[in-house]
Amino acid sequence: MANRVIVTCKSNVDIAKEIAKCMKAKLGKLSFSKFPDFESYCKFGEQLSGRHVFIVQSTCCPANENLMELLIAIDAARSSGAKRITAVIPYYGYARQDRQSKPGEPITAALVAKLLKAAGADSIITMDLHSKAVEKAIKVNKTHLHAYPAIASYFKAKKIRNLCIVAPDKGALKNAKLYAKALGAKTAFIEKKRKSATEVEAMSISSNINGLNCLIIDDIISTAGTICESAAMLKKLGAENIYVAATHGVLAGKAIQKLKKAPIKEVVVTNTIPQEQNKRKLKKLKIVSVAKLFCKAIRRESGK
Repeated sequence: MANRVIVTCKSNVDIAKEIAKCMKAKLGKLSFSKFPDFESYCKFGEQLSGRHVFIVQSTCCPANENLMELLIAIDAARSSGAKRITAVIPYYGYARQDRQSKPGEPITAALVAKLLKAAGADSIITMDLHSKAVEKAIKVNKTHLHAYPAIASYFKAKKIRNLCIVAPDKGALKNAKLYAKALGAKTAFIEKKRKSATEVEAMSISSNINGLNCLIIDDIISTAGTICESAAMLKKLGAENIYVAATHGVLAGKAIQKLKKAPIKEVVVTNTIPQEQNKRKLKKLKIVSVAKLFCKAIRRESGK
């Protein structure tokens, strides 16, 4: 489609290349540089007037820099006469700051949505937002994709017997049942008694998992503390092989070290966040591509 152009900022070039390949298209020209004081600068290398511009950028670490790059690129596209601008954000950073739990706190997920709109984005394509609150905060038109088809397909090919899909909490049970139906598996959920937002005092499992292979499904693995504690508990209760799958592998802090020591056979994440360095450090880390899901969404968004 001559009126469509796909470009990428710097945070996740690989998924952008995969998306373009799936679209049977070349990435448009967009270059970035820094001024001496480290302010970001970008320049489109082709005509955008009257075209639908898709800008790919995960707002992962460093979140502030990657978000600013995206905002600058959106503004540049708007100033260059783009007819429509869609921000393709495989990983939507700041999504966990989705509510004010204490006086004086920001709702940064909503702020990011406002910034995207103010910069000139007409629509957003993103994947597995952290909560319904984030969905409601995004006031521009959005396509909310789910990694479920790609992750379920990966595990279906493994043909794991005696499988139980484990939800990290009761609220995630609906999603676990979706996977269970696709994989012909049982379901269970982990019950947590929390001391604070970051500390869990006690855990238990809703069903007997003795002798079963377990797959813990979540949307994000950040510091991996709760995931590793959950795996240790499942192992103690008689689980055989334990797998973990999540859409977004943030893997912050000491997550890699924790996952290395945990009784987990495989850690499966998608390529919404680049994982090349983490994969070298963590042999059990497996990457599932979701580029085809974004490709289909872009086709729909651009009318093909």
